[in-house]
Amino acid sequence: MHDKKSNIFCLDILDSKIRRSSGTSNLLMALASYQEAWSPTALSESPLFHHQYGSITKVLSDLSRDAAERARVQSLIQSHCWSYYELGAFPIERVRLQTDTTPYAKPHSPTLAQRTYIHVPNTVIKGNRPLSIGYEVSFINLSAEDKWSIPLSTHRVLPDETASERALSQLKELFEHKDLGFSEKLVVNTLDSKYGNVAYLASAFAHDSLVSVVRARHGNKIWTSTPEHDTGGAARIYGEQFYLLRESRTKTYQHPKTKQPHQVYQRAITELEAQQSIQLKGQTKKGRALDIHLDRYEDMRIRTKNGQDMKDKPLDVLHIRVLDAQSQQPLYKNDMFVLISGKRKNEVSTQEGYEDYRHRYDIEPYFRFAKQRLMFDKLQSPDVQHIDNWLLLQQWTASLL
Repeated sequence: MHDKKSNIFCLDILDSKIRRSSGTSNLLMALASYQEAWSPTALSESPLFHHQYGSITKVLSDLSRDAAERARVQSLIQSHCWSYYELGAFPIERVRLQTDTTPYAKPHSPTLAQRTYIHVPNTVIKGNRPLSIGYEVSFINLSAEDKWSIPLSTHRVLPDETASERALSQLKELFEHKDLGFSEKLVVNTLDSKYGNVAYLASAFAHDSLVSVVRARHGNKIWTSTPEHDTGGAARIYGEQFYLLRESRTKTYQHPKTKQPHQVYQRAITELEAQQSIQLKGQTKKGRALDIHLDRYEDMRIRTKNGQDMKDKPLDVLHIRVLDAQSQQPLYKNDMFVLISGKRKNEVSTQEGYEDYRHRYDIEPYFRFAKQRLMFDKLQSPDVQHIDNWLLLQQWTASLL
């Protein structure tokens, strides 16, 4: 059954409105199956690739020739793949997404345009720095129940934008895509602490059906809601200030100008009564029993920043504490705090918020798989448009698999 569906999937590519559809279909099948290849050009040796190796360059040149055409081709790919997802592989009425970036290092390609400094995993050798030159690639993946994480939108983070700005642009394209129908579904987007800022949260709130489940940085400030209108002036919105901490503490800071130390008392959010509290049972991969405590603080606030208004955007804070079931000692040094933000945040239960964020990690194995098996960052080309098209082919191949 799966072989038949894969065959139809590839035949549909032949009928798609792209240049060199036959070469593209052959290249996708080779990339998905020919594990002996050590480079993209070696895919021409696959028994499924019925063209000469020069056709690979022609496919990469002609799939799209500028940014506008790339957007059209990506939309076409999304429509094609989504029609197969809707056959029953995913709970389509409640869509779970994962958003993150991964480095695409190109330190030895000086002719490539728009390269920037990027963070890369560091080999533990004295003097090494976790920096390289290349691109950050932003992914929005579709999360499946069986831990598959499948790219739905891929794009390089451009030099003049942040990861949050690129993710917001990708989300806008997905919500405007008529074939996906995201505006009619509950869409839960899970993100790490890189996106737990006002720049992302304020703009993402504009999508009525989007709920963002974002990890917050440990120790961030948070405020209770105090909607008071009869104040003689502007309505009061922000109440008491707390910190995302397990226990209150006094922290010493250095004044930026005088360089004198001063102390700040940080009141932990745990001193506030949670609106919801539940306890779950779990275990590690090695069978260690765990007690998982979830506390939810509703309608909290974060401050407006850089013109991004947060006064009318309440969010919930999910405090996650994992204990050893026998010793009742914390499994981790710091507890986790997750923000649940969006107009439909109340439709995401406390347990669902926890489970959704746990699945955020599924995008990391996909990154490893793409780099180790799909030659994600192995393309050698002096043209950045070829790299952009290679990312589209990666996206299409992951859906075929």
